[in-house]
Amino acid sequence: MDTIIKNIPFINKLPITQTELPSTQDDQVQALIHQIKKTKVISNHESIANKLLALFNIAKEEDPTGPGIAADSLINFYDFLQLYTNIKNPTLSLSPDYNIYASWRSKEKLFSAHFLQNGELRFVLFKPNKRHPKRKIRISGTATSDTLMEITTPESLNGWVFDERR
Repeated sequence: MDTIIKNIPFINKLPITQTELPSTQDDQVQALIHQIKKTKVISNHESIANKLLALFNIAKEEDPTGPGIAADSLINFYDFLQLYTNIKNPTLSLSPDYNIYASWRSKEKLFSAHFLQNGELRFVLFKPNKRHPKRKIRISGTATSDTLMEITTPESLNGWVFDERR
């Protein structure tokens, strides 16, 4: 198995033989998008998967020899979705190097995350400054998905990035 397959968390759980494993990076990316679509514990799983597939197809149309979506970025995003299953529906796009870029906006707030191929994410958070209403708070940095809440605090993102009801 190549390194991409080894890194896809669900591959070892699939009831298929090694000869049935996705053979190309395109197949692997599409298999992971399909897995996201089937992962019912992730809120908005179908919508997110449909957006990813649309982005993949558009990128392949523009550059048929390109990766469509960088597999390691998709794996990183999938790990994020598994950690934060109560995610609201993001706006998704691709960076020029085929990495996933997710964004959530409300009237006065913005949270965006760029899912890098090395397992990290670059993020930025803009939110109102309650003590100084004419100013905004900006927090940005690089982190891993599992440390994101330690940096931003759940209260910063609840209700507009994460669904509080779940």
